[in-house]
Amino acid sequence: MRTRDLRKPRLGDSITIIIVGAVVALAGCAAQPAKTPSGPAGDSAPSTAEAAAAPIDFRTFNETSCPNSAASYQEWVAKFQSYALSKGRREDVVQTAFLGVKENPEISDRAAKQPEFVTPVWTYLERAVSDDRVARGQLKYQENKALLTGIEHDYGVPREIVMGIWGIETDFGNNFGDANVFEALTNLGYRANRQSFACTELLAALDIVANNKVPASRMVGSWAGAMGHPQFLPSNYLTLAVDRDGSGVPDLWESLPDALASAANHLVDDGWQRNLPWGLEVKLPATFPYGEAELDLTQPISHWKKLGVTRMDGSALPDLPGGTSILLLAGHRGPAFLITENFKVILKYNYSTSYALSVAHLGDRVLGGRRFIGKWPVHERPLSLPEREEVQTLLLARGYDVGKVDGVLGLKSRKAAREFQKELGWPQDGFINKALLEELRRRKNV
Repeated sequence: MRTRDLRKPRLGDSITIIIVGAVVALAGCAAQPAKTPSGPAGDSAPSTAEAAAAPIDFRTFNETSCPNSAASYQEWVAKFQSYALSKGRREDVVQTAFLGVKENPEISDRAAKQPEFVTPVWTYLERAVSDDRVARGQLKYQENKALLTGIEHDYGVPREIVMGIWGIETDFGNNFGDANVFEALTNLGYRANRQSFACTELLAALDIVANNKVPASRMVGSWAGAMGHPQFLPSNYLTLAVDRDGSGVPDLWESLPDALASAANHLVDDGWQRNLPWGLEVKLPATFPYGEAELDLTQPISHWKKLGVTRMDGSALPDLPGGTSILLLAGHRGPAFLITENFKVILKYNYSTSYALSVAHLGDRVLGGRRFIGKWPVHERPLSLPEREEVQTLLLARGYDVGKVDGVLGLKSRKAAREFQKELGWPQDGFINKALLEELRRRKNV
């Protein structure tokens, strides 16, 4: 799922936490494959003509007037049901969809512990791009080579990127998740303070059922409400899912043509540029100005060439169009990557740099690419949540803008760390580790 991160209703929309796929399991600890009901849409879902709800453009829709408080889970569900009826959703669909849903504390716990944000990038990569997963991906690629070639031709998204999304999201279809989508989303709305997100996605899920797309019994997915091979949220399904096999409805569970074409369509909708690679691992010179290495700092490729940045073998960088950035996920002692705008498109699928790098690297490895050459600082002990929050609090006390003190060391926190590193005379790489925390503690009253 898209992951804060909780998947966002649509890539490109601004949500604080993006849930794109409950990709948690897919970072290497996937559970047993979920058993999903067979066959495409069916059951007794009402016809489109019978639906009474006014159509909603879920590309721009962001529900803000849904239930925001309740004394219990059951009360929150009841409030949402009344709210959905007031929005024109049919009573029989609402009753069927929420039949048997129950409170599930595990869902909100998983929302707070997504590996993209609490696991060191090197550990995340080791799990997400394991040798076993690469081998499975290579078999799946050979089985579906003709399909992937066609999708690449039609959408301009390289087959390796589609394979990377598929592998990271669901381990090539081995783990769709086993949560009732309506149960997952109501728990996020009630327990995880994601009311607007939950209500938007629940309305979309009801529309899927009401319009005979997928029966309620088949709405099974991740803890974040994402479904099928590409882990689409309900609103993504309504706006971006593709019926490539011509069955009449997009089937993201059992139709690989639909599922993989939908993933490609998702990326195109977010701005994927044909014939532009995601980036490459690079070698930085000793004199490199680390303060220039960040996602939101872009330069033409000529800028990095002038600074002495090269390929890992020392040869010149390729001539790439548009803005590029240098990404350091483990500071100046770790690997360095030159990334293009297409890397940032992958980020829209799930706003986590660990996730996006894993998608790119897994896809490359499946198609025969090499491992990264740079060494990760595996000796670094990852900071605990209280320690990450302490870093943010201490930086804030020194006048640096870290955004919200939540333990998520994102762009603002890295920029604040750079300012403090400049104050110390350290390399301004924005890497937040135990040494930085200890220095902040030492200077707490200075």
